[in-house]
Amino acid sequence: MTEYIEIDVDEEEFKLFNRLLLSYNDFKQAHEVASELVENGYYEKYPENRHIVHALNLAVIVAYSRPFKVSRGKLALKKLPADILSRFDEDKMKIHNQVLKDRDTMMAHSDADANNVVPQVLNLGHRKILMPTNASPYTTHLLPEVMEKLATMAYELQEKVFEMRMEIEPRIIDKLPLIKVQDET
Repeated sequence: MTEYIEIDVDEEEFKLFNRLLLSYNDFKQAHEVASELVENGYYEKYPENRHIVHALNLAVIVAYSRPFKVSRGKLALKKLPADILSRFDEDKMKIHNQVLKDRDTMMAHSDADANNVVPQVLNLGHRKILMPTNASPYTTHLLPEVMEKLATMAYELQEKVFEMRMEIEPRIIDKLPLIKVQDET
């Protein structure tokens, strides 16, 4: 089937199955961290704990986005099929698209256009001071109500990929490598 492993299963179904397994963990992480942020008062303590809020915000966005971004490797689909979002309404799609955009431009990458890297000069009369500007992820985070919706979205997707996994698993479980465990009795 691949240069890594020989299994007598449909290659595309096997790759989808593996993508679903990986994505389940990504959505689980996004849901758990987003829920932690919303349910345990992190936003109420902002801006004193801004570094924690920003770090957790970053973790949620990166984890949620992973299944939708192209992944390397040959054992799994490069990303989840787009139809997994078919149950999302317009509001959820807007959040989904904004999260992916934030991930691509400011969270996982430093996009020059999104970060407005054209420096400005402050003229003090007697001297000039260079002022680099940067719209980094440390200046903004998802609002609590958006984070709460994102937690719900991540949970819904986690359950959807589990449902899809359970449709495929019975067809391939007996064809996967078996690890024998010694009975300790």
